[in-house]
Amino acid sequence: MRHIQMALAVFMTWGIGCTVQAAECGDTQAAMNQCAGQEYATLDAELNRQYKTQMAELKSPEKKKALQDAQKKWIAFRDADCQYQVGKRENSGSMWPLAQAQCLAAHTKIRVEQLNAYVACRQEGCPR
Repeated sequence: MRHIQMALAVFMTWGIGCTVQAAECGDTQAAMNQCAGQEYATLDAELNRQYKTQMAELKSPEKKKALQDAQKKWIAFRDADCQYQVGKRENSGSMWPLAQAQCLAAHTKIRVEQLNAYVACRQEGCPR
């Protein structure tokens, strides 16, 4: 439980999950869990779009393989870090889905920004 409270404090500081919850979510834990899950799903869809866009622009098979490897390692890091921050579901309570979705969203938001930077700077000699 302590891990979940700490994780929620960090995510609220980052602004993850708060905007959707404040505007559209109900007061129940289930509603907050659902909103956090929706926010993560939206970010994950954007992540996939950015990844596919960058992959389509890469010219060499080596660069494509490098991005693919980096993405797989990032996913492994994200999952391990969220498990560290939030804990395992079986050791947590009803707040776990909220904390887990917020952790995944926080990492995904940062990764989207990284991939977006690659896509945005292609004309300036960025990874190809």
